[in-house]
Amino acid sequence: MLTIPRRQRGISVVETMIVVTVIAIMMVLSAPMGVEWLANSRIRTAAESMLAGLQLARAEAVKRNTPVEFVLDAAPATSWTVRVALSGEEIQKRAAGEGTSDVTVAVTPNGATRVSFDGLGRRAANIDASDPIDSLDVDLPASVMAADKTRDLRLRLGLGGQVVMCDPNVTADNDVRKCP
Repeated sequence: MLTIPRRQRGISVVETMIVVTVIAIMMVLSAPMGVEWLANSRIRTAAESMLAGLQLARAEAVKRNTPVEFVLDAAPATSWTVRVALSGEEIQKRAAGEGTSDVTVAVTPNGATRVSFDGLGRRAANIDASDPIDSLDVDLPASVMAADKTRDLRLRLGLGGQVVMCDPNVTADNDVRKCP
């Protein structure tokens, strides 16, 4: 009697082990880049959140034709509030824990906590006569990630009310990410 060999179906254990090994090696090699990417994403999230708050404050000042202020909370510095300057009516508030853990914010001038916008959307004098915020530098502390691995961001406020997000470490004149 003649036996017909059966066809092999599926994959063998050896083939499965090779695929699992290759995937494991790729994951081990990509893990450090993933950690850097996540850390830099936290910086970008915090900077974009504050940028949105500053733009909201400016837009609300124009809409209401009254001074509106962006107030950076003292601790942690990544939480902020947008409110009507004269009445204190809160328009929007963001907590620091919204995807921005460990992020630090350096304010220029040192000690400034707020910036006001007038009814034309320009930067105005603060109601409490404090120095207005000129720029915000968003970074991670060296204890979280080495300074050469992070992608710092800066928010600069112009006198006309415009807010620009840029990279303070870029030095090439033809790079659009360079801070003015």
